[in-house]
Amino acid sequence: MIDELMAAGQYAAALEKLADLSDEEVRLKRLICLNSLGEFEKAKLEGKAAKAVAKETYYDVVGQYIMSLKECEDYEEAINILIEELSMPYIPYEYENAFNTAYDEILLAKQDAAYGNEKKQIFSSEEIEVILNKDDVNDDLLYMALDQLQQLNVRILMPSIRQYLENPKKPPFAKTLIMETLIEQQVDEELEVSKFHDYYTFNPSYSPLVLEQMCYNGIGKELVRVLEDENASLLNQCLDYLEYYLYVIYPKDIYEDEYSLIAAALHYYVATLQNIEVDEMDLEIAYNVSMSQVENMLLALKEIE
Repeated sequence: MIDELMAAGQYAAALEKLADLSDEEVRLKRLICLNSLGEFEKAKLEGKAAKAVAKETYYDVVGQYIMSLKECEDYEEAINILIEELSMPYIPYEYENAFNTAYDEILLAKQDAAYGNEKKQIFSSEEIEVILNKDDVNDDLLYMALDQLQQLNVRILMPSIRQYLENPKKPPFAKTLIMETLIEQQVDEELEVSKFHDYYTFNPSYSPLVLEQMCYNGIGKELVRVLEDENASLLNQCLDYLEYYLYVIYPKDIYEDEYSLIAAALHYYVATLQNIEVDEMDLEIAYNVSMSQVENMLLALKEIE
């Protein structure tokens, strides 16, 4: 009878019949009814009580409880519960996925709620650590967390940062943002960084920021020399892409004898993206390179797309 009422959307009627508070199934159904009715404050209280006694229904109760906390904007409590659950040695796969999704959504909701607030630090170090350790993270959430990382003492997160930099599956651009934060905070430690099937040794204490490298000015000057008078708009696009390229491959060394080749490849690559025709012979003469060299470099550029 109760299940039929709930299936028909008659949650208020079902709630009246759910009176046995010693039954964990009844507790779960009461929680579902309250959330469905939009009675989130009552659901929050019900959820706390239901979670304390739940056994067979535990993960479903937690999911419903998290929903009520989110709707009540009790983000800290929801995040604490999710961190606790996701750190458990075992959690059923379907619930792990649901809790990971809920965690991302609640952090974003917390960030939105804090927008315009004088308090600048939105994510705690524990929350950022969870984001760094997760295998699949919403891009917006990841880059907001990395922005917040600059305001923390990164030394307290070094175990997670080491793992992140060493993990070949983590996005290379995000790794560079972390490395720049380590540089700015003068962390003196030998670290291993994995990017594009290569491994690099990196010590922030004596490493330059990405755009303070000599290669940034050197390659940029080559682009300016060739494009400044010919196509200023294309030049600006090439310089923007140069910055992106350097951020993605950092801390790979680029030597002076490579500047012209990289500039030529960037010129050709960006022009092609913009459907701008490039005379290959003119390109070879302008940068003193061969098209076979440029084509090899283009393969490297396409790898970082």
